[in-house]
Amino acid sequence: MEDFRLDILEESLLSFRGSDSAGQWILCERADELAKEGAVEDQPENSVSFSEQKTIIKALMRPRTNRDDYHTMSREQQVNLIRLRTGHNRLNAHMNRKFKLAPSPTCACGQEDQTAEHILQRCPLLDEERKEVWPSPTPLQTKLYGSRQELEKTTTFITSAGLIV
Repeated sequence: MEDFRLDILEESLLSFRGSDSAGQWILCERADELAKEGAVEDQPENSVSFSEQKTIIKALMRPRTNRDDYHTMSREQQVNLIRLRTGHNRLNAHMNRKFKLAPSPTCACGQEDQTAEHILQRCPLLDEERKEVWPSPTPLQTKLYGSRQELEKTTTFITSAGLIV
């Protein structure tokens, strides 16, 4: 069955949640129609077990909860933020102390260790990029845990600075 048909079925399932039996009957009729259409098509190899199928269906039927700003961001943005938050990143301080893969923990500016706090707040080599993203002083806490807009500014800064965290 093609993805768009699954989307139609999912929409139908979600729209009839908690409705009367007539609505459920209509839903079943539509599901039967889609199943019949899908049965005449070539069937791809399906390595999803019955147990996994049940889990997927239950997850689709569960009420959706509102997601916080962090969880609405792209995977790449989330990875960058979590690396900055935890200190488990590719900056010199971590790479030198943890893995001995950087010759020194010091930033290229030579003023202090290259940590998330240093690059986001004080590194003189990144002053221009920092002022473009945050024209006025912004606390580190806001940059790492603020609203979606603030989190996007942080990921934009990392990208525009050419940093790999």
